[in-house]
Amino acid sequence: MKINNISKWLTGSLMTAALAAGISACSDDHFDISSAAAGKHTIWENIQSNSQLSDYADILQRVYYSETEKKTSTKTYADLLNGDQSFTVWAPQNGTFDYDYYMNILNTGSREDIYQLEKEFIRNTMARYSYTMNGTGERKIELFNSKSATIDLNNHTIEGVQAIPSSEPISNGLLYVMRDPLSFRPNLYEYIGSREDLSMLNDFIKSYERTEFDEYSSTEGPTINGVKTWVDSITYTYNYYTNIYMGALLDREDSCYAMIMPTNNVWKSLLENTQKYFHFKTLYKQDVNTQTETGADTTIEGKITEFTEAELDSLTNFYANSAICENLAFNANWQYEKKPISTIEEINVSDSLRSTAGTKFKKTGTLNQTNRYNVVEVDDYGSLFGGEDPVEVSNGYAYIQNNINWPYKIYAPEIDELSYESKDNQATIVPHYSLTYDKPDIIIPSENQEEEGQKVTIDSIFKYNVCRVMPAKTTSQPGAYFKLTNVLSCKYDIYVVINYNTLDKLPNSFYVQLYYDTEEKRVTTPVQFVNPDLDAIDGKGQKFNEDGKNKHFINKGIHWNEQGELCYTDTILVAKDFEFPVCYYRISDNAYPVVYIKSNFTNSDKSYYSREIWVNSIILKPKDWALDNGNKNDE
Repeated sequence: MKINNISKWLTGSLMTAALAAGISACSDDHFDISSAAAGKHTIWENIQSNSQLSDYADILQRVYYSETEKKTSTKTYADLLNGDQSFTVWAPQNGTFDYDYYMNILNTGSREDIYQLEKEFIRNTMARYSYTMNGTGERKIELFNSKSATIDLNNHTIEGVQAIPSSEPISNGLLYVMRDPLSFRPNLYEYIGSREDLSMLNDFIKSYERTEFDEYSSTEGPTINGVKTWVDSITYTYNYYTNIYMGALLDREDSCYAMIMPTNNVWKSLLENTQKYFHFKTLYKQDVNTQTETGADTTIEGKITEFTEAELDSLTNFYANSAICENLAFNANWQYEKKPISTIEEINVSDSLRSTAGTKFKKTGTLNQTNRYNVVEVDDYGSLFGGEDPVEVSNGYAYIQNNINWPYKIYAPEIDELSYESKDNQATIVPHYSLTYDKPDIIIPSENQEEEGQKVTIDSIFKYNVCRVMPAKTTSQPGAYFKLTNVLSCKYDIYVVINYNTLDKLPNSFYVQLYYDTEEKRVTTPVQFVNPDLDAIDGKGQKFNEDGKNKHFINKGIHWNEQGELCYTDTILVAKDFEFPVCYYRISDNAYPVVYIKSNFTNSDKSYYSREIWVNSIILKPKDWALDNGNKNDE
């Protein structure tokens, strides 16, 4: 007896939204029968009279077709194929599939098991409408379970299997006899549930599957005691996580995805690290810096965010798993070349990759000012996908990942933002100020300029958005507070980006303080906890921190960078290996760390520095978790 490989798919797969739509269409009418059909037999009558199809017929008359995954109709598939609606059936001969296996399911299986048999066997042998298999070329059709299939008209095959047309006239469609059954190919959503070594991925994703009542597709019944009733209730199933967080409709048959699938060993190893990133605390109290009516600096009590222990566990569990899962899928239509990611070789020649969650992967050294957000640098795209060719499924390709080769920044993204919160009483603020730089009228050190004949960027025009922190009085030392969003409980190097002030033609001298939460309270870092640049040159051309005692920072003037490009900004390291004790991810409307930047210099140095500071950005660069274990070198 030839055993169809469908049997291995009969456990684990779940109902999909696309299939639900297909099932609910069972009550629709599809007629394409000519008036000459009178006196002909139906598809069911032809199946029933063919001794080679008796096993298939036995199953059809035992299974009541489903209107939804949860709701069974009053008609069997035999009834369906004996009616007026039009179908094409590719019926497998006796001995080509495991009849005893299916009968055991029908006799002892659960509702879920029988539904899987229905979806993956019966519905895989039939399609709406009449599809003749004569002619030339290929034709793509949709089977009754929403799977696509290809008909080769030249060779009279469907999915490579020879189809022999019934010699008997049929009134409600077409019937073909198959010497081999059509193989069921799972989609990505179904494939995840088919392997034991993917159970952690499957359990996480499938826990967000929801079934909703569809009032508009259901048939309303009488109102009894003021309560609306329904003669026919239709539901649909969808997955909140894949649809919203991943942005990937993994059950949709008409799409082409590639998906990385971490095995359980990989998932466990990653989870040990990502759980550390999402260490929330029970209570956050966010105060906001402001001034009294008389102008004195003060704070006002802000929002309190509080979690129960159960909520803390839930937050940590969800975000730690989501950090692993969110960027696993790639839609072919979203890639630069718009081609399926079907081999490792194709991946590595790509210009860039973009996950369905919006993260872009680019080759190291290709980032610039316009694509610095949600970008992860990767030298070898193939390493993301495990280095092995994929398993082909009905809507794309599954890359099983047995190694940990992903950059840690996928899980702990770089933070690069300018989010103004408040000011101190010596400042006035223009939060979003656009600057345009053209050819500067100050002298740039010539030894750093490019040689004659090469491109020179000095005449280029640069545009920046900055926050202008301006003195309230001519003698004021202004300061401003900037909030940091979605900070994780991990180590960062913290940078402040300052634009050169071309109005005053002077650099800035300033200090930085950090406000953040410990488990017990809100704290402020003393100035000496930050790490000033010991090699910085001050406004007088001397080493600013030669004695190591000065804890302030200065920014450069207009200068040439290492790539020979003209720079108006200076990115200054203000804190190295700074570890935030608690996490603020997705609670940043109510709780967040703050960076305080304040102009500071003595009156005798006022001719060397501008009081006005043009703040361009605050950057937090996460540190690789492997550094703590001694597995990698610092970048």
